[in-house]
Amino acid sequence: MKSLMKISMIAAITLAFTLTSCNKANDATAPNLTKEVVGTYAGTLTTNNLKGTSPATADITSVNDYTIEVHCYGEDIDTTFMLELYDDGDMMRVCFTDEDFYNEYGHNMSEDHHMMGGSGSWTNWSQHMSKEHGENDQHYGYFDMNDGRFDYTFKIETGGTTYTQEFSGSRE
Repeated sequence: MKSLMKISMIAAITLAFTLTSCNKANDATAPNLTKEVVGTYAGTLTTNNLKGTSPATADITSVNDYTIEVHCYGEDIDTTFMLELYDDGDMMRVCFTDEDFYNEYGHNMSEDHHMMGGSGSWTNWSQHMSKEHGENDQHYGYFDMNDGRFDYTFKIETGGTTYTQEFSGSRE
């Protein structure tokens, strides 16, 4: 009986070690998408496509390998929110996280929404769109990796009125 217990304990330890090793190997192969976009973007904010614009800045910081925090501020704006990143060739596309995702699209993202398979491969933009979104779902921003630009459209709702503010900025 003691032999059976020892064998069971050794098997459990081996299994735990194997699972931990696999997870660490997956983490090591997963890309850090945020390192491509973190920084300060100086630009302008345009309200509903008016000819006049105001200066604005977006500070992008990393939350984890695929989530960023955006702090956009200027004369006409001061807001902070989080976005998830998805590789799309020369673009890094963004999508809402958690409650913001639910509030915009009416459902939660799947549990494993950023991982594809068990080899540490990340979900790209087309996979994200087909897995998490409907045909008419709208997205509000992106990073142009060739030009070092961040563009984002804010939907503003105040007192029953809805309008947009468009930030466009270059990485400093």
